[in-house]
Amino acid sequence: MRRAGAKFKLPRAKYGIFAGILYFAAVAGFIAYVFMPKTADASSEERLYIPSIGLIARVKNIERQGNQLIAPDTIAGAYQPTNHKTVIIGHSSTVFSNLSNAKDGEVITFDDHNYRISEIKILEKRLIDMDEIVSETSVNTVILMTCYGEPLGGQDYTHRLIITAEEI
Repeated sequence: MRRAGAKFKLPRAKYGIFAGILYFAAVAGFIAYVFMPKTADASSEERLYIPSIGLIARVKNIERQGNQLIAPDTIAGAYQPTNHKTVIIGHSSTVFSNLSNAKDGEVITFDDHNYRISEIKILEKRLIDMDEIVSETSVNTVILMTCYGEPLGGQDYTHRLIITAEEI
């Protein structure tokens, strides 16, 4: 019979098995968390592909709010201001984390149409003219935009990375 206040002792052999099971559970839990599909809006679907940076992105249609486009948290948002232009935005900390590695001249796919990157520029946030970004074009064009530069707090940065791609 065990007396009150006695410490529980696990035999050495059982300790090794217990430690192994605990280690396996921790590793399996971490792997499951990292590779588990993230929740995406039901209205989003995989519509943007940039093979060179390994991007396969879900995209949700969004609306302009005043002079701003508000990016969804973990997916990209697409705004179509004209018949020939779509502006796709996303956070540089999530969906567009590798967008700065895209190269001029490479081909991307959006909504089953191929586009060639024709311009990559970085602008200070205060210098961005949204009217110019959403203006009409004669060629089907996709504009990709994300934060860049130094953090300002929250999910905002000093600059924007803006990539223009025209349909081929």
